[in-house]
Amino acid sequence: MFCGCVTDLCFNQRSTGLSFKENFSKMTVMTIRTKNIANRYWLILAVVFFVLALAGSASAFTLGENHIFFVDTSYDISGQTQVRATLRQVGDHALFYTADDWWSSLSATDAETANAAILNLSNEFDKTIYPRLTRVFGSEWSPGIDNELRITILITQINKSTGGYFNSIDEYPQAQITNSNEREMIYLNSTYITSSLVKSFLAHEFQHMINFYQKEKLRNSVEDIWLNEARSEYASSLLGYDNPYDGSNLERRVRDFLRYSTDPLAEWQNEPADYGAVNLFMHYLVSRYGEQILTKMTQTDVVGIVSIDQALAASGFAERFKDIFTNWTVANYVNDCQLGQGQKYCYLDPLLTYAKLHVRPRISNLLSVNEGTELVFSDAIKDWSGRWYEILPQGSGLNLIIKVQGFDNSNLQAALVIFNQDGSKIIQSFNFNAIQSAANIISDFGNQISGAVLILSNQAKTFGFTASDPSYQFSYDAKITSDSQLPSASPLPLPPVPSPAATPLPAPQIVNPNFPDGSLIRVKGDVRVYIINGVYKRWLQSPQILAAYPHLFGQSIIEVTQAQADYYKDAWLVRAAGDYKVYEINGDGTKHWLNMSADQFTNSGRLWSMIYIVNAREKDLYKTGAEVMK
Repeated sequence: MFCGCVTDLCFNQRSTGLSFKENFSKMTVMTIRTKNIANRYWLILAVVFFVLALAGSASAFTLGENHIFFVDTSYDISGQTQVRATLRQVGDHALFYTADDWWSSLSATDAETANAAILNLSNEFDKTIYPRLTRVFGSEWSPGIDNELRITILITQINKSTGGYFNSIDEYPQAQITNSNEREMIYLNSTYITSSLVKSFLAHEFQHMINFYQKEKLRNSVEDIWLNEARSEYASSLLGYDNPYDGSNLERRVRDFLRYSTDPLAEWQNEPADYGAVNLFMHYLVSRYGEQILTKMTQTDVVGIVSIDQALAASGFAERFKDIFTNWTVANYVNDCQLGQGQKYCYLDPLLTYAKLHVRPRISNLLSVNEGTELVFSDAIKDWSGRWYEILPQGSGLNLIIKVQGFDNSNLQAALVIFNQDGSKIIQSFNFNAIQSAANIISDFGNQISGAVLILSNQAKTFGFTASDPSYQFSYDAKITSDSQLPSASPLPLPPVPSPAATPLPAPQIVNPNFPDGSLIRVKGDVRVYIINGVYKRWLQSPQILAAYPHLFGQSIIEVTQAQADYYKDAWLVRAAGDYKVYEINGDGTKHWLNMSADQFTNSGRLWSMIYIVNAREKDLYKTGAEVMK
């Protein structure tokens, strides 16, 4: 910003969008109205000085001029480190360059079409994207490292899966980072230059540029990746680019989210599901708490969840991030504005109706309504990730008790959506005690109640998120009973009391429990479920594995002693029916092909008898890891 110091009149060339001539004319008209002739004389001189100073500070650019830019090899379609580019358009707020190797590959007709698209994009950036996003999020660094009021946009050939990128190294001098372009710079994929999505891609990357200045440059803070991406994802929504819905970025993100709705919100692996989750969470958040939440969380030195909580408090709201996330997990399933108070269990955006957006239960259990029928499942969950489990009655006349138990320093939150026979729904919450245990009871399960969905999330970690955050074990127990009240909560375990040394007793002889092959067992107090085969037991790591075998559904899980479980040896080798490949299954849910000969397998100490035959559905549930060669 430049100021005419004589009169304290300030004019921002970028915010007005006026040319030098228009600014001069506008300011001259203002001086004519000045009554004092002397003041008018000096004011005009000050304005002339202002225009000359501004003109001298900006670089002169000529359409058709050529420049060599560094590019990120991980994004460049050919793995290049540099591209030569030509200036095609000079706007009020941006310079548009095109990579020569791409442009030279276009026909005359395609080049004309691309040129028109660039002109339209330049106008859109000047008139819509720039003023709207800077008003909500704040300014980018301007004039920045290049002392230029306009940012640079390079249209080049990028991997098709990427719409564009912003590289913060360009904000540093080459003396510090040799491959810096020393500009405020955005890279757009030439593939999408004529697509309606290009506006969303440009808005997305421009928010990243603003974030760099507001957080890192001004406040010496580094934003959590997930929240930086969340604001960039919402940028196109602020600009109205979601409507029409078909073909929009929002439609794409809904599709990404529904493919993997259990994706952790804050763990960032740069996968489509990550973008889907943060996009929809931001829609849910901003539609309720207003655009000022975006401004307040951006223009502060705190980051991540803390910045959201601070913005909520500063705006006068009582809810905090954890409350909003819990409500969001319910909204993702029911998406019903008539349920509960304050329309907190739905999306307020009219584009995000139930027909377009609702998750399906992770697993569905059919429970026979007979006294004592019990179903126990164990699972693992990461922080800020949702889980949905459906429980349906087979029969009627009794009650259902659902107990949830967390482990490993978890911080579970849970809700129960109960469906009445008349089609109405109610929400019940769970109150967890100090040992992460909670229970709820549903009366007349199968009579008045047609089913229930248990919704879970874990909320332990609040900062320091990575690309691979820890998982937490938990279990839930669904039991049919005639009891009309919940059992008393289990007391906290007492610390062990030291006892005097004693002569050790001989170890008890382990007796074969004789569980039939295919039996499901679980040690009392443990969440892990195993399946028996001969003298081996194999850990079924998730409910999806059980779901891969319909005959195991509804099968009772036998609660055993530790001694009984220890009789069986652990097995972790599997082979899909009809496939010769043997895989080693790790506790992190990955499979590793034993790429070795039969002799190498035997010499390694592994036993052929411990290989379980599994179906293809289970095999595909495991992520593929590195091959095992010895």
